[in-house]
Amino acid sequence: MIVKSKPERRRRQRQLLNTTVHVFTDSAHLDALGINVTDVGMCLFTMANLSLGSHVKVEFVPPQGLEPIRVSGIVCHRAVYLYGIEFVLDSEQRSGFSRT
Repeated sequence: MIVKSKPERRRRQRQLLNTTVHVFTDSAHLDALGINVTDVGMCLFTMANLSLGSHVKVEFVPPQGLEPIRVSGIVCHRAVYLYGIEFVLDSEQRSGFSRT
């Protein structure tokens, strides 16, 4: 049996990420698990109720990074406890991510 894979539709290559992520909202500090990351956002898992469109800050060690970074983001997708966070980065922060 031959299995044909679908062509990749995403504009950005995702890097797998299995690390602790700290999520900061206006009212809480949450622990999360990073699933994957790109230069423009990340997918994370957390047992929380984050609203679509809400502003958060996430802190994590990026792939090939040695020190944690903290970036602002917006919750742009939710599937139960999986969240898509779109980063709001300045040019200096953006240079810390690779586009592999």
